[in-house]
Amino acid sequence: MPNIKFSMNSPSHIPIFKRTGWVLLVVGVLDIGFMVYCIVNGIAYSSSLNIFAVVGGAFLLRGSLRAASIIRWFGIFMIAAFSSVLVTSPLLQPLSLTLTQLRLSPLAAAKSLLVFSVLLVLLWWLTRELGSQPVLAAQAAAGRKLKSIRLAIAAGIGLAVVLAVSVNLVQRTESAAKAISLVKGQLGPGYQYHVSSLRYQSSGANSSVSGVVTAWSAMEVKNVPFQWSD
Repeated sequence: MPNIKFSMNSPSHIPIFKRTGWVLLVVGVLDIGFMVYCIVNGIAYSSSLNIFAVVGGAFLLRGSLRAASIIRWFGIFMIAAFSSVLVTSPLLQPLSLTLTQLRLSPLAAAKSLLVFSVLLVLLWWLTRELGSQPVLAAQAAAGRKLKSIRLAIAAGIGLAVVLAVSVNLVQRTESAAKAISLVKGQLGPGYQYHVSSLRYQSSGANSSVSGVVTAWSAMEVKNVPFQWSD
């Protein structure tokens, strides 16, 4: 258990809340702006921050102890999940595909690594700040029960494991085999194939299957969409 010292006369956690709140707010606004830019220009975009960072930052600026506890818990959860995904990445897609992508698109790989590293540093800083002694003391003084970080770590690791198992199960389905067969008929045997995404849709008596097969050789990587109706 951390050694928590109580100080009712000086709310020393407030500067921490203001510091972390403003950082989250600025990061969230910038991320939303980038999202709008990507949508307008038809650029692929994915992020887990944007509006959540804005809302979390606003609550921290208002001095919400509950928000601080939730943000810290999810920060630890995300660090555990992202770190575990790095370990399980060979199970998410073939290692030869990953190496080919790194070799053919080193700048894109470096950009992704930079974004990932910045996100991890931001999460680490947030969890450290919101888990510091003044914040924990304020939580205890308010009678709030501290959330278990062990549960957050276990949940993050569990998510990565479930994702890895799910991806491998998808590769073994008849739909995945059919998708690879269809794309192989278009491109020929000079490639290796991996089902990157697989979606099932149904509307009344009609159903369809769609997704993307990634095909790669020593010279190129292609993402080929597929779709059929049952």
